[in-house]
Amino acid sequence: MAMKRGATAALWLVAAVAGMLLHADAQTLVYKYYAQKCPAAESIVFDEVQKAWNADRSMPASLLRLHFHDCFVNGCDGSVLLEASDGQAEKNAQPNLSLRGYDVVDRVKARLEATCKQTVSCADILAYAARDSVRVMTGGYKYEVPGGRPDGTVSRASMTGDLPSPKQRNVDQLARYFTSKGLTVDDMVVLSGAHTLGVARCGTFGYRLTSDGDKGMDAAFRNALRKQCNYNSNNVAALDAGSEYGFDTSYYANVLANRTVLESDAALNSPRTLARVTQLRGNQALFTSSFAAAMVKMGGLRGGYAGKVRDNCRRVRT
Repeated sequence: MAMKRGATAALWLVAAVAGMLLHADAQTLVYKYYAQKCPAAESIVFDEVQKAWNADRSMPASLLRLHFHDCFVNGCDGSVLLEASDGQAEKNAQPNLSLRGYDVVDRVKARLEATCKQTVSCADILAYAARDSVRVMTGGYKYEVPGGRPDGTVSRASMTGDLPSPKQRNVDQLARYFTSKGLTVDDMVVLSGAHTLGVARCGTFGYRLTSDGDKGMDAAFRNALRKQCNYNSNNVAALDAGSEYGFDTSYYANVLANRTVLESDAALNSPRTLARVTQLRGNQALFTSSFAAAMVKMGGLRGGYAGKVRDNCRRVRT
């Protein structure tokens, strides 16, 4: 049975004991990294994520997306948070214009600076916030996330070409975005399950709703989306129809039923990924544990321009 918002079950995935090292894409991270440096670090992040979720049920999806978009450009270094005087930072690139959650990160950072000055990196805040987004949406499922990511110093809009396109229907081409980062096709399928949360603007997928549009979309679903969008590109539709606030496997059921709004999700209904999608559709525990492992793996992608721990996540500390 899928665990929905407010579920009471508290599940724990202990990825490693304290002090164990994680090696991913040549980056060494450490579990319980802040146990001595800043013992309250992870609890502060969780507290702010929970407050954000209480105020806006869509925020966990936004925080997950923020971490993903950070890691796929120059590794997990918090560079997506930086601002540039010329307005050409990563966050200003077209794929990132709809990112949200910066204010949540700012609140976390302010509390951490008051508690442990210049100690907890913004890159680690994003990783912990993504984990805690899953935790609040499931009512308690927690997995361990290692820390020690340095904050990056470079953020340019021109560097965002590595972000997977939501219009990519070819599963082999979609997979290359992931394998080029040292991730696998299985990681791609599992991480795509983050789309069990959140929405997309109609302007992102409206081309699929035209009379000569995507013939692979379920006809009844397409008609429902036409009514929902009503020719307004700013209207939104759930990425996981019928379950946008549940961290569950219905996303995979929708993939198999051709009821996805994004072509990159529709691409998973392909021979190369069909078996894994089918397996995840019917097994909540498998999906949740697989997602946790894939997130930890992605969260280990090395940043290319390491700098000092920032005291403000929007600017480099010199």
